[in-house]
Amino acid sequence: MSDILLIEPNYKSTYPPIGLMKIAYFHRYMQGDYVRFAKGKLPDALSKKKWDRVYVTTLFTFEWDITKEALEYALRVVKEGGQVYTGGILATLMPELIRDNFPEIINNTGLLNHKGTLGLPHDECIDTLPLDYGILEDVKDVCTYPAHDAYFTYMTRGCGMNCTFCAVKTLEPSYQPYVSITDDIHRIDREFGPKKDLLLMDNNVLRSPKFDQIIDEIIALGYGKGASFKNPKTGKTVQRYVDFNQGLDAFLMTPEKAKRLGELAIKPARIAFDHIEDKEAYARAITLCAENGVDYMSNYLLYNGEDFTGKGHTYHADTPEDLYERMKITMELSENLTARLGRKISIFSFPMRYIPLSNLSRGFIGKHWNAKYLRALQCMLIPTQGKGVSGRSFFEADFGKDEKEFVETLAMPERLISKRGFFVKRKGESEKEEKARYDIWNENQHLINTWRKLYRKIDATKFLEYIGCNRFDEVLINKISNENMKKLYFLYFTEAGMIRVLENADENTKKALLIFIKEELPILYSRIITYAATINITAKQLNVLVDVFGVESIKEIIKNRNLFDSKNVQFNNRLQATARSKNIGFNFSLLNYLPLFDSMGVFEPADKNEVINSVCTFDEKKLREKLLGKLDELKDIFIMKAADQPGNEMILREIEESIKGVYEQLSLF
Repeated sequence: MSDILLIEPNYKSTYPPIGLMKIAYFHRYMQGDYVRFAKGKLPDALSKKKWDRVYVTTLFTFEWDITKEALEYALRVVKEGGQVYTGGILATLMPELIRDNFPEIINNTGLLNHKGTLGLPHDECIDTLPLDYGILEDVKDVCTYPAHDAYFTYMTRGCGMNCTFCAVKTLEPSYQPYVSITDDIHRIDREFGPKKDLLLMDNNVLRSPKFDQIIDEIIALGYGKGASFKNPKTGKTVQRYVDFNQGLDAFLMTPEKAKRLGELAIKPARIAFDHIEDKEAYARAITLCAENGVDYMSNYLLYNGEDFTGKGHTYHADTPEDLYERMKITMELSENLTARLGRKISIFSFPMRYIPLSNLSRGFIGKHWNAKYLRALQCMLIPTQGKGVSGRSFFEADFGKDEKEFVETLAMPERLISKRGFFVKRKGESEKEEKARYDIWNENQHLINTWRKLYRKIDATKFLEYIGCNRFDEVLINKISNENMKKLYFLYFTEAGMIRVLENADENTKKALLIFIKEELPILYSRIITYAATINITAKQLNVLVDVFGVESIKEIIKNRNLFDSKNVQFNNRLQATARSKNIGFNFSLLNYLPLFDSMGVFEPADKNEVINSVCTFDEKKLREKLLGKLDELKDIFIMKAADQPGNEMILREIEESIKGVYEQLSLF
């Protein structure tokens, strides 16, 4: 018996590693080996164990850095004389990368369906084996796959469409029109318990000449329309579903095939809409499915692409406008079919960012896209959890009423994108809480409207030269000659960034921004002041604010800060440094005494107001008089608290010395 370790690199994944689960079944049930599964690396309790064989799966090429870590780890934990194997998508697409970086690792490209892949008897059957669901228990404390209560399998292999952007032609070059799964499903039921859903990973099931046989088998396995499932652990009965996860080819959809799909408990029917040129075929396929009883559908929308060929067509590199149109077509199909058929037809869009098969990172940018647009789109998808919605009102609120508004929003500052939308009341919220939240929402809408007005006045193409990289330079703003562009560019910075811009601004920029902040958009001034008041702003930043806005900015900061907080010492000292630097006639070090007086309860509310007023007006004399006037009361409280304490005579002497020191400091003027 050998010790077998299976490793999935520590990247995020929705589905468990099917290849490793088949290898696990092979070793555990056919070879009698001990098998262990790890996500990234083993737990500490097993960290010193060595293994006879280590298998590392690979997924997308842009996960190379994480995959490389897993391969390096595998080499550290394999026994001397043992062997590390790898395979999967990355390993098949870029075998030279594995060879050059890990020459000692055996790389199995393609499917495990031929003799000699692992150097063991009967290894040619691995691809046809059921999955070992037991290995998922090994990682349940560190990883739960979103899709786990399902049978993961194939009823066809390959595709045959040869799209240039797709890896299937390399991973599964031959089309196999039918693979029966009944025996495997029954074996899984016996050994691991029945599963709720059926997740089919077929790349092009509609191409199969045995499509009817496939549908019949799925229905026989308990996945006909309306199928239910009784959970053996909870006893609850729920709906069960079948999902052709890799999508259905719109060009191959026929009325007959749509009718057969309508016989299944399918949710959702995924129909790819990778290119705007396919809109007629896509709309036809969606309509056929809806007319045949399929109520839940979704699509994959490839974006950020290049010029492609596939399915006998040539496709141009997509544009942001193309993506918007595809999402809108989907929304309108849902709307129109619901109205015509008299039942709810739900269709969701899943935009998928294209990354070339050879890229080792996620940084690829298509020729009609830029880094700013790509990041902005992700922000727009956050409220919808990564998918385009099917309701018109929500769609238009998030993506815009037309493609022009959509592209405009892609150029918007990221923090404003997330603030769009209607104000929604919250259940259980007090009137005061609601008003505070409404005021912030209203401010954000004003900022958004100001940005839109400025953006519509400038040359958007020229402005993209400044923001397209999605990096914003505090010095670059000085080189922008157009005043509206300068103001627009300023809105891309956080409050801290705005202070840095003001620090580095030349006189022309500083003058323009001062008018913009104080007169045209005073919300910005208020937010900069609030920011400065709520963090430990540096003396350098305070100096910048005084240089740009004058000493009044210091007074505004003080009004917005709790002067009686004991954590203010560093802030007070920085205020004092600024006072010395800018010749402000006030000793801010005195503020360090305020928490002491406040914590001992010597200040009434009226006293606090007098203190705040004296600080905000830089009236040092008045502040000293107020503190000196409260000093005896402070001393009495100290003495009273020390009266019953052991060694109180020594404590009283220390109090006398401390109060004397405070008196001397407060008396200096």
